[in-house]
Amino acid sequence: MLRVQVHLLLQNKMDITEQVAALAIPNRRKTPVFVHGSSKRQYFAFPKFMMDYILKNPKSWKLWKKLIQSCKWFFDKNPIVIIPCLHSDNFNKINGFSTCSTQQCNDIRDRPINLINAPFKLWITELLEIVDRDAAVKHLIPRIYRCDAKNMYLLNQLLTADEFAFLTPKVLDLVFATWVLDKTEKVVSFEKILESLPQIQAISHLFFADGRDVTLDTVKKIAEMEHVKKFSRMTLQNIPPNFDFVAFSKFMLENKHIWFVLAFYDETITEEYMVEVKAFAEKLKTEDYGNHRRPVIYLNNIDLVHDNNW
Repeated sequence: MLRVQVHLLLQNKMDITEQVAALAIPNRRKTPVFVHGSSKRQYFAFPKFMMDYILKNPKSWKLWKKLIQSCKWFFDKNPIVIIPCLHSDNFNKINGFSTCSTQQCNDIRDRPINLINAPFKLWITELLEIVDRDAAVKHLIPRIYRCDAKNMYLLNQLLTADEFAFLTPKVLDLVFATWVLDKTEKVVSFEKILESLPQIQAISHLFFADGRDVTLDTVKKIAEMEHVKKFSRMTLQNIPPNFDFVAFSKFMLENKHIWFVLAFYDETITEEYMVEVKAFAEKLKTEDYGNHRRPVIYLNNIDLVHDNNW
């Protein structure tokens, strides 16, 4: 009967206050809840199945934050901590993980988080930065309830495709130097990575897996992706010799609004490949880019387009 009432109320598009009032039930049928450490009861004017659903299925971190502030019972039963960012970076002498104590991530990393045997899970809202080897797989992923980070640094990791998908559903700007393996433990190709991120707006791919994440169709498929054509920036480093540079150079000229930064090294590409790269760099020097940023092409740390060192 209650489900029917809910359906009818939504159909009639009643004001939310009227909907809540209509769903309220008599005091004798209200759902009592207990807060840890207190003998007092708090009553909610909704049946238990509805309270359980709200508890286990928070729709957004903002809603969850309001719920746990309104009643400690929600956090007692489902301990989820909302943080703007999570950093793992031994270069800054942080032992383990840390976040910023401010409402937004200001990169101050002043609040250490001990995730070993932590009695809670994290809901990350802005930024995730993982640079320690295997840190994400071994310690972090089991401790995350949801990752809504828009900006992400994933370096020195070995992830399954499912783990990668779990971390990146909302990412817009990804700095990436990580191997992703499919169910057969084969390296996922670069184009498959891009296909799995239809919402992304910029990427820095800092390391190709010795060419194992590049196929004969990698560049062709990238050039066909509509969301990639809308990128603001694409950075590719350590580009392998099986990456179709001729096809990619055409893609670059057709999408001048994207700022491209490419890095090649003579220990990983052939001399013939280097000739093609240098010839295209010379072409870029006179190409009309209007108000767009001219691409940067590094060869052994020398910028071939702008004639300066990295």
